[in-house]
Amino acid sequence: MTTNTGATLGMIGSYNNNSSPQLALIESAIPLIKKAIEKLQIDFSLSSLVLADFGSSHGANSIHIMKIIANFIKEIQNWNKSFLFIHNDLPTNDWKQLFDLINQQDQPYHALANGRSFYEACLQPNSLTIGFSSASIHWLSRKPCNISNHCISVYAQGKELELFRNQSKIDYENFLKHRSIELMKNGILILVINCLNENNLTMTESVYELLYECARHCSLTKEELDEYTIPVYIRSYDECVDTKLFTKYSFELIDSTTSCVDFKFYDQLMKKELTLDTFAKVQMGVMRSATQSILQQTLQFTKKRSNDEIIQLTDRFWNYYYDQVKLNPERFQLKCCQTYVILRKI
Repeated sequence: MTTNTGATLGMIGSYNNNSSPQLALIESAIPLIKKAIEKLQIDFSLSSLVLADFGSSHGANSIHIMKIIANFIKEIQNWNKSFLFIHNDLPTNDWKQLFDLINQQDQPYHALANGRSFYEACLQPNSLTIGFSSASIHWLSRKPCNISNHCISVYAQGKELELFRNQSKIDYENFLKHRSIELMKNGILILVINCLNENNLTMTESVYELLYECARHCSLTKEELDEYTIPVYIRSYDECVDTKLFTKYSFELIDSTTSCVDFKFYDQLMKKELTLDTFAKVQMGVMRSATQSILQQTLQFTKKRSNDEIIQLTDRFWNYYYDQVKLNPERFQLKCCQTYVILRKI
């Protein structure tokens, strides 16, 4: 066990260029987003509507979905006044990338960045019209323990699994509690949550297996291998759709469903739209941008490695990842199971 909080510091590097899977998850939710806007009850005395994306990262996907939501509100609700977009993420997020994107928009809009954990209060009470979050709340606020013989709680057992499950409950409750306070009456919360399918699989197991294989290949010490635990918990559908918790925080469940989203990289490889080299680079780039901060924290943990050594080990880790994807592309026919939840504040 460890008392280290072990929270992620956020996405790194060229995340905007390596986040097409996350964009696919967002776009899979568009029909439900439209349904949510149809259910929205707007106070037309307001001069502006506040929309927030909780887990905006470097901004490309966040700006995209905020515009989609705003356009639905204009078309469906005949709203012709202004919007305030709030992009929320951790204070350690690379905000410069998001600001640069905002400043490049052809049609400028009012936008703010909010650098706080979304498991805490982020906005003023009764200020938010629509909250959105996709592919974010499976990241926990802290690592409750290290996982024996693997790097992710999908493979945890016994007490370790229970600790991760309990932390996910605490985090989900905190997320809903704070959004309930921030949302106006009749405000809408739209969640796209990574989840297990009916066979208790994430459908991305090969990725997690390779991450741990890379850590072992790089000859991390026993202490480092234990520390290399990604603070992620993939919920079941029932854990995502917790009606008692919704009621506790004054939410009405408008809709919930699940689907499997195909990332299509493997299909593109089979159709020769991607070369094998590009396929491997894309797969490696996606995982590197999402999990590199955890690897770096692991290698810095013992304070015994030099910066040069950490850089060399990191490069070795991701080169091995790339090589293994290239050698075994059939392992990476990736899909991701999602639960979609639409809630209304009552």
